[in-house]
Amino acid sequence: MKNRDINIRIEDYILNCRAVAIIINNDNILFQKRKQDEFWALPGGKIRVGETTKETVIRELEEELGLNKFNVSEVSNISEYFFEFGKDKYHQFIFGHKVLVKDDEWILKNNEFDGIEDQENLVFKWFKLEELRTSPIKPDFLKEQLENINKKELQFITYKEEK
Repeated sequence: MKNRDINIRIEDYILNCRAVAIIINNDNILFQKRKQDEFWALPGGKIRVGETTKETVIRELEEELGLNKFNVSEVSNISEYFFEFGKDKYHQFIFGHKVLVKDDEWILKNNEFDGIEDQENLVFKWFKLEELRTSPIKPDFLKEQLENINKKELQFITYKEEK
């Protein structure tokens, strides 16, 4: 279904939209990365045409972790992010949803573990909230944004990464 992802090349940019899960448990927050990557990011994925950001988070957590005991809140933060990866320039919109995972879900009992989605090669890990600023997390602005995640108002940031 990747052909339905909101991921469009326009001139020398790739425009895409992602929805991510902000899962906090006992002052720890869950991140993911491909095993070969250096940096960690929030779990989630590209939004598909006709899919809400909330539906994207639900689909991704089911596909990547097999979760079925969780509640997804409304959007808590939105980011507009400009960056380069490889030879491509990106203009990306990221919609973050707080997610409450039920106490008996298996991911709460492990510090680092593999994802279940075939051919995605994902690993997940819990990071302490107070250690985010020194952790290998991308994008960089996310560290500060997550420190303020418990504020009631919607957070919005535009960030242009410098090379």
